[in-house]
Amino acid sequence: MTECTSLQFVSPFAFEAMQKVDVVRLASLSDPELRLLLPCLVRMALCAPADQSQSWAQDKKLILRLLSGVEAVNSIVALLSVDFHALEQDASKEQQLRHKLGGGSGESILVSQLQHGLTLEFEHSDSPRRLRLVLSELLAIMNKVSESSGEFFFKPSELFESPVYLEEAADVLCILQAGTILSSSLPCFL
Repeated sequence: MTECTSLQFVSPFAFEAMQKVDVVRLASLSDPELRLLLPCLVRMALCAPADQSQSWAQDKKLILRLLSGVEAVNSIVALLSVDFHALEQDASKEQQLRHKLGGGSGESILVSQLQHGLTLEFEHSDSPRRLRLVLSELLAIMNKVSESSGEFFFKPSELFESPVYLEEAADVLCILQAGTILSSSLPCFL
């Protein structure tokens, strides 16, 4: 498995700022710290808020200002515009198919035949296809876990082990979680 030395984690300071929605503290984060929070911040800025107060309106403006000029925001916005209901239905069908056929089969409802390797396919795909590729790969891994009967195994993943696509794959996973695809259709693994 490839070692990713640049992998960072959300600092306690950044976590607390997100937890409290402290926009002033969020604004003080460095670019690398902010990058780790982008999927959450983009979703927070673009989805209809439960809080309709003037205070939140001002905070939202500051969040939007933080996000402006960050290149990765555009791809995250595109991920949020996917039909999550259809994706959730396909994920559920995929999970049933993998369970029925024994996850090792090449059959997939989420992803038709790959023209290239998984990472190249991910690189050249649009947002809906990227969501489907990551979800299909995740379901394959999860199916392997459920079949392992508690035994240790190694399931290589070209996509999840590639440092080049790690940030984008993490963005997709965050959006899938926020879209409740992972938590509602796959509750036994979360």
